[in-house]
Amino acid sequence: MNINEKAFKDGIVKANAMIAERLSMALLAMGEQLLGDAEISAEYHNLTGNTLTSLAFGLYNNFALVEVILLDNGKPAIRVKLTKGETVVNFLDYDGNLRRYFTADVNTDGNFGTSTSYQFLSSYKPLKPQSIVICTGTEYSEYLEQELGLNVLSDTRDEARMRGLNMFRNGFKKIE
Repeated sequence: MNINEKAFKDGIVKANAMIAERLSMALLAMGEQLLGDAEISAEYHNLTGNTLTSLAFGLYNNFALVEVILLDNGKPAIRVKLTKGETVVNFLDYDGNLRRYFTADVNTDGNFGTSTSYQFLSSYKPLKPQSIVICTGTEYSEYLEQELGLNVLSDTRDEARMRGLNMFRNGFKKIE
């Protein structure tokens, strides 16, 4: 290989590395925006705080999880997730409201939602080499949406479909 071929190949490797870094940065910025959207558009009340604090964004490259961002609202969940049949009485919920009585309707693992989000994202097998996933770590998120008609992540999914490409483009920094 002559010196020009080597320089060209080295340039291609360097350019690909710069592009990959910029792509990752743009996707991570998009993830932060989507997590913010999920927080703002949430319609559920925060009993323990696990649904809200477990909102997570996973970035996959070559089918492997390379980055996880959790919503950072500065306040951790106040206790582990309640599980089906568990009752709590006369307590302050995550939002500071006095709750007289609550009985859980859904089975959970009894852990914090953030742990469940990490476990899910770590075990998830993406369909495409480069993928993004947004999730919560509460088993009752679907219950909140399907049974109670409250938004957890469906509005954020719709937002990503409508504005995702623009979010990505706005987060992509030019290579100079």
